[in-house]
Amino acid sequence: MLLISTTHRPATDLGYLLHKNPVRAQEVELTFGAAWVVYPEATEERCTAAVMLQIDPVGLVRRKDGAGSLAQYVNDRPYVASSFLSVALSELFGTAIAGRCKERPELVTTPIPLEIRVPVLSCRAAEERIARLFAPLGYEVSTSRLQLDEHFPEWGESHYYDVTLRGTVLLRDALRHLYLLLPVLDAKKHYFMDKTEVDKLMSKGEGWLANHPEKDWIVRSSLGRKPSLMREALEQLANIEESLEAEENTVDEAFIAPEESATEPKESLHTKRHNRIVERVREIKPQSLVDLGCGDGKLLRQLIKVQGLNRILGMDVSYFEIETAERALHLDEASPHIRERIQLIHGSLMYRDERLEGFDVATVIEVIEHLDQARLAAFERVVFECAQPKHVLLTTPNREYNAVYELDDKFRHTDHRFEWDREQFATWVERISEIYGYRAQIEGIGEEHEAFGCPSQMVVFTR
Repeated sequence: MLLISTTHRPATDLGYLLHKNPVRAQEVELTFGAAWVVYPEATEERCTAAVMLQIDPVGLVRRKDGAGSLAQYVNDRPYVASSFLSVALSELFGTAIAGRCKERPELVTTPIPLEIRVPVLSCRAAEERIARLFAPLGYEVSTSRLQLDEHFPEWGESHYYDVTLRGTVLLRDALRHLYLLLPVLDAKKHYFMDKTEVDKLMSKGEGWLANHPEKDWIVRSSLGRKPSLMREALEQLANIEESLEAEENTVDEAFIAPEESATEPKESLHTKRHNRIVERVREIKPQSLVDLGCGDGKLLRQLIKVQGLNRILGMDVSYFEIETAERALHLDEASPHIRERIQLIHGSLMYRDERLEGFDVATVIEVIEHLDQARLAAFERVVFECAQPKHVLLTTPNREYNAVYELDDKFRHTDHRFEWDREQFATWVERISEIYGYRAQIEGIGEEHEAFGCPSQMVVFTR
């Protein structure tokens, strides 16, 4: 069971946020049982949604091969908060987790007072580990250890806890926290794990997981049975250079000045950026190019059309994005000539990689702002000192232009670690040129504002 309560006024707005009407019980069938949402209380002052989960441990065993040991049949799965509850939350509250509320859209971005109670949460480690998971996210954490059997106190205490979380947070974020963190303490995910689990971890953990002090523990507990997935997730969170292109494309397309919105559709900033990169590559007339942080291969699909470009290498820190790019480029169906011309590799911009050396051009498109500034020096050495391409085409947002988008002091994407204004960018470019022996030319990309410049800024380094 899981209880979610609020004293937000009117408290019954919780029903809108969860997309579950307080006046009736609602059920969803699951592969391992069923789940219900009911409201034991629903007044203007306080509203509580209770998630009740029914798990059939016998059915779980028998649906596989018809056999099972007593330990498989007799277990704690029907009683504890675990990955089964996470799946139920996703099925019951998928729209809320996605941050959508048609009837009350303003509520999605409004922090509300929440009290979340998990009556039985397994934690074989020290009790304080529960607080180490939830306290950094802004919750006041209360725990009470449960006895093995209240009728036999001499049996001692169990490794189960009654946990209450209190905080004023977005309901969307609270559901995402629960979705990822409930199985962490239990560490017994019941379903098959593949690379989509990394994607889930990144999407549900966006905006908070990368900075969580227990990040490594969360990832290892979530993906530890698959070391390759665990390493991929940790690399993505450590480097913050995996392709977030799908989300950023959407953001770019939304970045149209207000006066333009009423006219005919404009090219998105993303499209303008890629088109300009391709133009500059054609002007340089290289024979080889490496796209660092290639993501799902959108830029590569344009660069493949450039005549004379006989060798193209795409590198990304995310296996998932590399596989997506392979499918988008149809490399499995391509001729031997195309497969020799285009290669995709997994790698990190934090470490020297001989595979990146010897290229005429390196493109680094909207990557550096995802790096912690403390890691920028490692990136600089990898690209400019070790790889030493003849030309480097690099783009990053112009923070000044955020005023046009009315972003105030916010970054354009929640995963950005910094955004430079034009002066800061010019200072960095000058320093790189002096240290590593490049000439540099800076230009803007996108509609230019007389006070704030262009939304994106690009530099072309040349040796």
